[in-house]
Amino acid sequence: MAGDAPLLERLAKLPAVPAAEALGLLERLPQPQTDPVIGPLFGVDEDGDAAVNPLVPAVLKQFEDRTELTCYAALIEGLTGVWNAAVRAAVVARLRASGLPSDDLLLRLGALSPTLGFAAEKPELAREWLADPFTQDALLVQQCVIRMLFALRAMADARAGELTTTER
Repeated sequence: MAGDAPLLERLAKLPAVPAAEALGLLERLPQPQTDPVIGPLFGVDEDGDAAVNPLVPAVLKQFEDRTELTCYAALIEGLTGVWNAAVRAAVVARLRASGLPSDDLLLRLGALSPTLGFAAEKPELAREWLADPFTQDALLVQQCVIRMLFALRAMADARAGELTTTER
């Protein structure tokens, strides 16, 4: 739409929502598996018992432990993590296609951008990543997506509260 502000700009203007609100949201949702945003993270196992994506508890624990964390900041952190993984994948693909040896590739990655995550890492961690970048970054991306989904859902819940209780 022509007059709309970009989504992140609109979200940044909303009142801050503590990331820990995602925990309260889960307590208020009688069946989180039916929620259109976070529902796919919940389900039922082959025995009919409730199941949850194994990364969800770790993300929610981070939300709970980092009391200063807002949902907007968690959303930005998640987007940043996905962006860094995408850029790393693209850079590695191009450098490998050019025939650059692995050790030179690590040096180039570290020199290209500190946000790619290699400048501050120990060399053995970077080599481990280079041996299997898909597995290393796939887990990061999954955590980031879960972080973004919970942050967005908690922000939306807070906004819904404003819309339904404010006089128009």
